Amino acid sequence: MLLRSLLILVTVTSLVFFPAGLYPQQGAEKPNSLPLDKKFFAEFLRIPLIMRDDFIEKRMNTVVLARGVVASIEKNLSLKKKYRVILKDPEAERLNIRVTYHLYIDSTITISMLEENKNLEFSGQLIAYTPTSSRRDAYILDILFEKGAVIIE
Repeated sequence: MLLRSLLILVTVTSLVFFPAGLYPQQGAEKPNSLPLDKKFFAEFLRIPLIMRDDFIEKRMNTVVLARGVVASIEKNLSLKKKYRVILKDPEAERLNIRVTYHLYIDSTITISMLEENKNLEFSGQLIAYTPTSSRRDAYILDILFEKGAVIIE
């Protein structure tokens, strides 16, 4: 009798908790994109130096939103994209982090709208990163371009 009561209790308990695992929890969805903004870089600065690469690694292949100043536009042969636009992030530089974006673009129409020393706000997939300082305060972020807008100031 005791064994039967225990078996019923276990069965009822498991049925009560089983449906909860079938549905995603509220607020557990991943955001559609990751903004590389002042808040992101402030959080980045709080991370110990030895863990900064891992911080970026965990965000690989996500869609990022960023803004930068166009430093140069080059013809490119890697990644099967026609152009590589190099941008500097002034928001990160204000926090003493040097971030350079290598934005890979295929569209000649998009390239024709870009000018050096102009601001570009863009989104794209983060595909690689390279630390350029042993202090882990300077990085190159490689991004496959999705869309963007030239900012007129």
